[in-house]
Amino acid sequence: MKSQIAQLRAYTPGLSPEALKKKLGLTIELHKLASNENVYGPSPKAKEAIKAHVDNLYLYPEPNAPRLQAAIAEYYQVTPEQVVFGAGLDEMIVIISRTLICAGDKIVTSEGTFGQYFHNAVVEDANIVQVPLKEGAYDLDAIADAIDDETALVWICNPNNPTGTYHSAEAIEAFIQKVPSHVTILFDEAYAEYVTVDDYPDTIALMRKYDNIAMLRTFSKAYGLAGIRIGYIIAPLPLAQQLNVIRPPFNTTCLSEQAALAAFQDQDYLKQTVALNQKEREKFNDVKTTLKLYPTQTNFVFVETERVSELDEALLKAGIIARAFPNGVRITFGFPEQNETVRQVLEQF
Repeated sequence: MKSQIAQLRAYTPGLSPEALKKKLGLTIELHKLASNENVYGPSPKAKEAIKAHVDNLYLYPEPNAPRLQAAIAEYYQVTPEQVVFGAGLDEMIVIISRTLICAGDKIVTSEGTFGQYFHNAVVEDANIVQVPLKEGAYDLDAIADAIDDETALVWICNPNNPTGTYHSAEAIEAFIQKVPSHVTILFDEAYAEYVTVDDYPDTIALMRKYDNIAMLRTFSKAYGLAGIRIGYIIAPLPLAQQLNVIRPPFNTTCLSEQAALAAFQDQDYLKQTVALNQKEREKFNDVKTTLKLYPTQTNFVFVETERVSELDEALLKAGIIARAFPNGVRITFGFPEQNETVRQVLEQF
């Protein structure tokens, strides 16, 4: 076994509402708002696409989901070969790390961001610099200062998970200009479809100006297909070709391609669910609480508190399963009545 793996632990997912009720002996109805899932679900057209292709399950899928690849390439005006798929962004991060990180390389990211960047860098025996967050957001200046000749890649989650904060196009481009061209910058935009501000970066446009950046997106969040497991990267062609060397040939399924294609083509449904999320999100701006809620451009809110276990327990007693972190609790936006329960707990806590 690689010696560095001894310092890691396998990911432990939260229990389902049914399992948690049984474990804790609860009788109330529980609502899972812990994993940033889209409670409105996917486009009905995605469900129809799955039903229409169940008879093909005995066939291997076509490598790299060519129909979906073509649709995404046309939408973003890139070549199909620049689009590479993974079984969710979790696998995409594995593929990227295995491709780009050599033992002893340095990677730079934040200490308050998606944990898989750190996890996979450890597996590849990298030296990892985790810059503290600044007011719940990436400290881009400090991250730029941490980059040196040994740095292989930088991870930027925008908007950030778990805090929901984002950086503007101006801030991101200023950051890119500080990063040496030999360093690859990965922009994880898993929640980008939920963003409604006007100054969010157009990363594809930035890719036309800078050849050391790439953009990751997923169908697990706003598209409501977390159970299908499909995400992708749009990268400069040389990087995309390298990623395909590492990517397992049949890592996405025929059903995941067809469901994602149907969901991607139904932009009207996407806009509807994003609008519903925004309406619920804005209600949290008026919560009367002494707790600190970070401003968010995602489908969740991060509540900062030193009394993490107490807040987590208070939410659970009200029927809300949230996700606890060392410095706060992340709560996914649910249906209006669920969100009202959350706000009541926050105001009473």
